[in-house]
Amino acid sequence: MSELLNLLDANALKMLLAIFFVLALSAWAGSAVSRRQRKADPAKDEGLKIVLGATLSLFGLLMGFLLSFAISGYNTRVSAEENEAMALANAFQRTTLLPTISAQQQAETLLEEYLVSRIAFYHAADEAQRAALRMQSIQLQTKMWNFVSEAAKKAPNPVSVSLVEACGQLYITQQKTMASWRHQIPMTAWLILIVFGVCSHFLIGYHMRAGSQAWLLVVPFVTALALFMISEIDVPGKGVIHVTPQNLEALQVTLSKGGLTP
Repeated sequence: MSELLNLLDANALKMLLAIFFVLALSAWAGSAVSRRQRKADPAKDEGLKIVLGATLSLFGLLMGFLLSFAISGYNTRVSAEENEAMALANAFQRTTLLPTISAQQQAETLLEEYLVSRIAFYHAADEAQRAALRMQSIQLQTKMWNFVSEAAKKAPNPVSVSLVEACGQLYITQQKTMASWRHQIPMTAWLILIVFGVCSHFLIGYHMRAGSQAWLLVVPFVTALALFMISEIDVPGKGVIHVTPQNLEALQVTLSKGGLTP
């Protein structure tokens, strides 16, 4: 439980409380207006039920769409991490094609430093640290590229070309990771969702009968949790629901046990 609490982002918690407060206030406002204006009018009640049902349906549909966008972005980030691990594993294997043992060891050292840098990128706590680690990995890529390109110039053949291509894939896979490292849901969509939520909860409060006021906080709380889950999935690199470098860490364990390279 303590580990889960440590993963919670302070801004995400503030957003959860703010959304819950706004939705609960909307439901309470609807209930207050209902107590002042409600009359025994069956026709009016039937019309209100239709409006409430339509609004809740649209609100639920919009939440479903935004959830699908967030999950799509999360899956893209997971795939990008997997591609990085495969590109790194391929580069490690191609280092055995270098002509000398010292050259192989030097290339493996650079790749190991790059692997550590990429794992640290996924575990970074803030954007500044993540940006610094990205620049570090790019510098290591440049060193690796210069090293293998010099070897390819000395012995231009299909074997050396394959090593150069493997090193080039490191940059491509990292760029794909950075391309997916963004919010999938724009702020405008969030604002529209909040407006729908306020209208829906106002109508819920307005529709509630006397004696049911204790249930006013249930729907806002559940809705706030659902929106919190969507925001957690959509935020890259932090929060309870985030991409972890499982494949990169598995590659690191494999290398430590003598796998991939002799």
